Amino acid sequence: MTITSLADMIAMDRTTMASNLKPLAREGLVTVEPSAADRRARIVTITPDGLARFKAALPLWRAVQGSFEERFGAVAAAQLRGSLEAVLHTGFEPWAE
Repeated sequence: MTITSLADMIAMDRTTMASNLKPLAREGLVTVEPSAADRRARIVTITPDGLARFKAALPLWRAVQGSFEERFGAVAAAQLRGSLEAVLHTGFEPWAE
């Protein structure tokens, strides 16, 4: 996946995404290489070590999400996520200015 596509997927600007990927690449969790199709684009790939770390972290993330929903309320959490999703669909992109 390109850095730009990954940034768009999580509503982050491309420059910030590239900066956030650097420590992950240094730790060998991802690779960032020029695209064969377009040398200007950079392709991000998760490494086997990165995938293992992700799989180890996922149950912990799910537990924290469950704890949040328990304390905040499942309905309120769903409403919060819906509101945040709605913000993404407004077309407002402050990082584009």
